[in-house]
Amino acid sequence: MKLTIAFLMLWVGLILEATVFQIPPMNAIHPGFVLVILVLIALMRGPNTAVVMAVLIGLIEDISYGSFIGLNAFSYGLVAYFSGALFGQFLHRNLAVTFIDTLMMTFVYTWITYGLTRLFDVTADRPIFVFQQSLVAMMVNGLLVLMLYPLVTRLFTNHKRNRYDVSNGDV
Repeated sequence: MKLTIAFLMLWVGLILEATVFQIPPMNAIHPGFVLVILVLIALMRGPNTAVVMAVLIGLIEDISYGSFIGLNAFSYGLVAYFSGALFGQFLHRNLAVTFIDTLMMTFVYTWITYGLTRLFDVTADRPIFVFQQSLVAMMVNGLLVLMLYPLVTRLFTNHKRNRYDVSNGDV
């Protein structure tokens, strides 16, 4: 059930990125809903679940909007794996770790996609431009993770009942 909710969140994030944030004046910012949600899923549910969802949503994005198939699937998968594997061993329900992880993975995602498009000669962007874009994306995604963190932790946290919990009425 929670995996379905996670994939629906990714789907809604992809739809928001492709529709609402393409219309002026909203197109001035480009929040990475899919990337932020993938990082949160990787930290909350583990790297294996995040990689499967990352490849699925990346393929959907590549088929629908991409310049070539596999770029976002590979990039999202790599970012989701490293996000869950490297930072999953820390306090994964810690806002500071989640914030730093999101910033780092945004930077890594931007440079992976730039490197692959540069390798296949699809882009002519200069590295300084990509560096500036990655810094802007890090700021936007940092704010986005601060807004989404309470919602996602509420959805993906298992609520364990205490043995002496007063709310169950067995007192």
